[in-house]
Amino acid sequence: MSTTSSSLPVLRPGHGRPRGASPFGSAAPSILAALVYAGALVVWLVTGDALPGGRPFAVHLFTLGVLTNLVLTFSEHFARTVTRTAGERSWWWPIVTNLGILAVLVGLPTRWLPALAGGATLLIAVVFLAYVRLRRMRKAAVGARFAWIVRIYERAHGAFVHGAVFGALIGVGLVSGSWFGTTRTAHLHAMVLGWGGLTLLATLVFFGPTMARTRIEPGADDRSARLLRHGATGLSVAILLLFLAGIGGTWGQVLNVVAAGGLTVYAAAATLVCLPVARAVRSAKLTAARPLVLGVCLWFPVVVWADVVVVLGSAWRWLDMLGVIALTGVLAQAILATLVYLAPMLRGRTTDARDTIRVRLEAGGRTRAVAVSLGVVLVALATSPLISTPALLGIGWGTVILTVLLTLATALWPLPRAEAP
Repeated sequence: MSTTSSSLPVLRPGHGRPRGASPFGSAAPSILAALVYAGALVVWLVTGDALPGGRPFAVHLFTLGVLTNLVLTFSEHFARTVTRTAGERSWWWPIVTNLGILAVLVGLPTRWLPALAGGATLLIAVVFLAYVRLRRMRKAAVGARFAWIVRIYERAHGAFVHGAVFGALIGVGLVSGSWFGTTRTAHLHAMVLGWGGLTLLATLVFFGPTMARTRIEPGADDRSARLLRHGATGLSVAILLLFLAGIGGTWGQVLNVVAAGGLTVYAAAATLVCLPVARAVRSAKLTAARPLVLGVCLWFPVVVWADVVVVLGSAWRWLDMLGVIALTGVLAQAILATLVYLAPMLRGRTTDARDTIRVRLEAGGRTRAVAVSLGVVLVALATSPLISTPALLGIGWGTVILTVLLTLATALWPLPRAEAP
């Protein structure tokens, strides 16, 4: 019997690490940077329009500061795992990445074009070089069964490059009129469904069951390889057509309809990848990450199929609501599940310490996952075209933020003296 969880080495061997060191230790700088940006994200969500850029700026704090840091480090880690490639990224990669991120984040609310253009260029270069590195690893790993995962990571990196170009065009004011709207739509799809979504789907196949300490269904990995290859192509076509729809008129409407067809292929692939993961995780014993992984598998199909309907009907006023669900219910929840799973390994230096952290996080795990999904529902309702209630929005964000903070506090709570490293 062949299963992804049983045959895929998620935690790579030591390669000279000290005994007891986490196999994810090299990801710690990027995780720390992501947590700093997450803290800033909370501040912007709480204060609303009192800070530069207002609440819309929080989207970029998440997609650039949190998501980009984590996607770059984990896609490389897992790529090296599945291709059996030794080594790690050079220490300066996270520094260069965050210089680019900071430049863009400074340039956006201040409209300082040199920072915006320079930061976007630097980020595009960083992600492109990461793409080249991934491609070289995959090409060198002849016969590697799970090399398809790296190929999907490459497609996700390509989506970032295209999305960043679209974002830069908007930021420096080179598009206007109907082209502004279509460029923004293409940018959102490239960054959320491409950069975040494709990376998540490829990782979910093997790492989702791993976080729930179970195995996925036999053959699900092979099916996912085929599905995601077609899904990535469908998304690429959709992004291009969504951009070209800026020509307007009848041809613009036709392009939107064809783009919805490409998104349908992506949505079908995402759903068929999530279903076996959800079934495996649902039947597993309780772990701290299990309810969160299940939530991701449920929210993802909802978002992508709703997106197909929005694009097909040109119902663009619903796009922001879907973006909130995708960023919070899917990507943020997946990140929280990953951090919950990694917390014992990153913080605990002894078996007893790791077990203590793991037990703490398992307590109330279901309640926290339900709270996250409840918060997502409330925020989605508050940002929908039908309901615009600041109080409901505040309750929704408050529920999500407090749940995340409680989870982090649980993971970081001081250990008993005998178990402290």
